[in-house]
Amino acid sequence: MNKILGSILITFALCVNIFSQNENLIKVANTAVKSFTWDIQKEDKGSLMFLDVPYNQENNIEYLTLTVAKNKSIYRPAFISVIISNKIVQSNGILISFSKSVQTKDGNWNIELDKKSTLKINFEKCGKTDCTARIVGGFAADKITGKKVDVFQKFLEYDHVYFLFTYSDGTNKSVSVPLFSFKNQYKSLL
Repeated sequence: MNKILGSILITFALCVNIFSQNENLIKVANTAVKSFTWDIQKEDKGSLMFLDVPYNQENNIEYLTLTVAKNKSIYRPAFISVIISNKIVQSNGILISFSKSVQTKDGNWNIELDKKSTLKINFEKCGKTDCTARIVGGFAADKITGKKVDVFQKFLEYDHVYFLFTYSDGTNKSVSVPLFSFKNQYKSLL
């Protein structure tokens, strides 16, 4: 009887531990969803989507802000803008790259960067505090290859977008943004 009771207690303890771990995973997932949920402002003529992505730079929290403007009657965005601190090397512009989540043979997931998707965009303007790169119509002219790139379509096809820029002290910074919430929320604007 003691062995059965001991087995039940061990099983119960394991279930509580597993539930606790799952509960923590759920909390982490919920935090990630909230962190990457875009704010939407709807107007008569269209909508604006905003996402502020915090990142750490020399023990300071800075933000990369994404804005997507959409006219009501047009499927494609009027523009996508990327706003970052003006403490960067402005002449370098900003590099944008995309990746997909790929399941491996052993069932795990890896993020696979599409090196061919990398493009460079110059800043449209830099002010006292920030610099803005604007992607009009969702299309950008890649400053490396000179080709026209459909950035908006890449937002819909890929799982993550990366922004790489260089600070004036020479340090590079990469900010990753998952695109799952963008895809869902953009559909709600149609």
